[in-house]
Amino acid sequence: MCDFNLLDESRWKAMPHEAILSVSNSVLGWQSLRLMSPTLDPQLISADLELQLQALVTEHRREQGLSADWDGHLAYLLSPALAAYELERCTGSLAGDEEFQHAIRRAVPEGHTFKGFPIQFTHRNARKIFAYSLKAEKCQEVANCRGDQVKLALRVNVYVYAENVCAVWIMYACTYRSVL
Repeated sequence: MCDFNLLDESRWKAMPHEAILSVSNSVLGWQSLRLMSPTLDPQLISADLELQLQALVTEHRREQGLSADWDGHLAYLLSPALAAYELERCTGSLAGDEEFQHAIRRAVPEGHTFKGFPIQFTHRNARKIFAYSLKAEKCQEVANCRGDQVKLALRVNVYVYAENVCAVWIMYACTYRSVL
């Protein structure tokens, strides 16, 4: 639990008023503190990370004796969902979920099942991302999907903020026809 009652001395230690003034009046004071504008290219980073993760998923499936057939159109449809997730993270309000579901329903062939797993990171290390993602049961279901006509999709959207802080959203997805 987070308690922002700054007057509660059992949880917060007051800083002397003189100490605050000495920092704010110094050469390195509040006026000179500026955040660096982002210098990274989010589209380039997204595309590169997506290729690295596709290679890791393909390798993982190959080790399982499974093929990896990638569906570019399905991957394209995942982008709006990732944008909506980042918007929700920043603002607290989710938008576009109904449109995303409708687009997926239209793209998934009749008799097929869609599975998707979104996840967010603050770093861009593809190996660490994939290893951590595989710890989630839903990601394993996508990465190890078995059935007829399995199609995989992967989308990476990177959002770059001040000081080159990144929010990296990834959606692993697949469509397949169940084999009974």
